[in-house]
Amino acid sequence: MKVSVALCTYNGEQYLTEQLDSILNQTAAVDEVVICDDGSSDKTLQILSDYHTKYPDLFRIFQNKTNLGFIKNFEKAIRLCECPVIIISDQDDVWENNKVSETISFFEKNPQCDGVFHDLKLIDGQIIQPSYLNWKDISHKDVTSEIENHTLFEALVKKGSFILGCALAIRKEALQKYGMQDFPIAHDYYIVQKLSSKNKLGFIPASLSSYRLHPNQVYGLRYKSEKREEKKVTDTEKYFKENVWLYTKILERYKEINPGEDEKKTAIYSKFINKRDTYLKMLSFGKRKLYILKCIRHQYLDLMTTDLFRI
Repeated sequence: MKVSVALCTYNGEQYLTEQLDSILNQTAAVDEVVICDDGSSDKTLQILSDYHTKYPDLFRIFQNKTNLGFIKNFEKAIRLCECPVIIISDQDDVWENNKVSETISFFEKNPQCDGVFHDLKLIDGQIIQPSYLNWKDISHKDVTSEIENHTLFEALVKKGSFILGCALAIRKEALQKYGMQDFPIAHDYYIVQKLSSKNKLGFIPASLSSYRLHPNQVYGLRYKSEKREEKKVTDTEKYFKENVWLYTKILERYKEINPGEDEKKTAIYSKFINKRDTYLKMLSFGKRKLYILKCIRHQYLDLMTTDLFRI
């Protein structure tokens, strides 16, 4: 199975050599490294030129005439890749030497998946966390369970997108298959949410590369914020927030990622209706009828006049 690497550079001279060497030092060699530079003014282009001279059949270097920005530059690099599997790479990380072999093995064993991601180590000169996901209070067991239960997309909306682009690989055919073009948001958010909404994203429960923490990252890691004190709420209010309101957000995201589709035919919509009706039945008879009337008037929670007599 042939593999492309999609890598974007911008003033990355400090860590670029270490990353490129880690890509070259794989137990299973990649077939091409597609690099799009977005107007670097440091020694990045010289470094890339040196690698291209040493490996002319491996490195394909593209210099943007104008600065495209992070999102469009990665979209360009991904689209220029020619192999069936595309591994996305940052300019400042470090790959474990079995990253490519593990990725190939996953796709060979899981033909139903169009994408896969793995865990990461966090480094800042040295390893500071062996598992990015565990640091985010997300276990490998949780992720595996969400994939098996077809709830990964919902988890990504609920918890925030916890899958980083540098841990992602996709089948090239998935770009056309799911109409992934003109990326409206960052490539990792877009691809991950698109594939997870179709239950086509898999997981390798291992840290196959190291994510570098430093101040010059375009999209750095979001550090944990201190927990805010929350006011006391009733069980009914808590249920609404954790279920009904959450699923309205999940549906909104689904429609954004999959425009033109009828979300009412999805399992997510069925879950929303079930949770919405459960919440309404938690209200007293009078409050429930009044609330349904208000929702119908303001076109909220997909309630209709018939629901006034049904629920």
